Amino acid sequence: MTARSIRVTVALAALALVAGACSSDGSGKKAAQTLRITSPAKGAAIRGNVVSLALGVGGISLVKADGDTSGRTGHLHIFIDRDPVAPGQVIPKEAGIVHSADNPVKLTGLTVGRHRLVVVLGDGAHRRIGSAVSETTVVVEGPTVDASAPATVPAGQPVVLTVKVEGVTLAKADGDTSGKTGHLHVFVDRDPTAAGQPIPKEAGVIHTTDTTISVPDLAPGEHTLWVVLGDGNHVPFAPAVLDKVTVTVA
Repeated sequence: MTARSIRVTVALAALALVAGACSSDGSGKKAAQTLRITSPAKGAAIRGNVVSLALGVGGISLVKADGDTSGRTGHLHIFIDRDPVAPGQVIPKEAGIVHSADNPVKLTGLTVGRHRLVVVLGDGAHRRIGSAVSETTVVVEGPTVDASAPATVPAGQPVVLTVKVEGVTLAKADGDTSGKTGHLHVFVDRDPTAAGQPIPKEAGVIHTTDTTISVPDLAPGEHTLWVVLGDGNHVPFAPAVLDKVTVTVA
């Protein structure tokens, strides 16, 4: 072997050692998962009520919950104004906890004021993985909508949404685009209209000034209801003011 060949071999061996150090702790174990909120900045003021939470995630692949408990895949859990569960515990599906494989995560339905956001990882069975955690605070300036409904509704009965509105007066569509008045739109099992686009009057979209909204005739299964604040021309507020509710009809 020539001197040049020896130098190349040594260099390759060094690279392999570095790669191994990056992917393990020297004992053959997987690298620990890491989490870091990259935006918004701590204490940031948010107009409207939607927070786009971006994270740096290491040591794990983000996927929707699929039952995998290997620790190689998982998804994000955001605890809003509450402490997270301890490592190893199952993370419940309930108000104040967002489960998502998206990055950034869109947090909706936040009320006016300061909110504490704590992010941890969970596996495919929604069990918290490891001790990785990242935390920040934001100040929501509004306006806001906060929608709620029973988690489960018997088949044949309507789903009843209860909506709290802050920072705007509900009024029938009258052309007012000042941001002082608006009305609610419920999108049933469909994505909301894009920013700047008029909200249509058609099946699957409810226009109303009521804060108690009945959604009838939903088939058995899981349903997604988006509640969106629109102006007097039926255009969504900008920045966005909305909330998302998931209901199971059984």
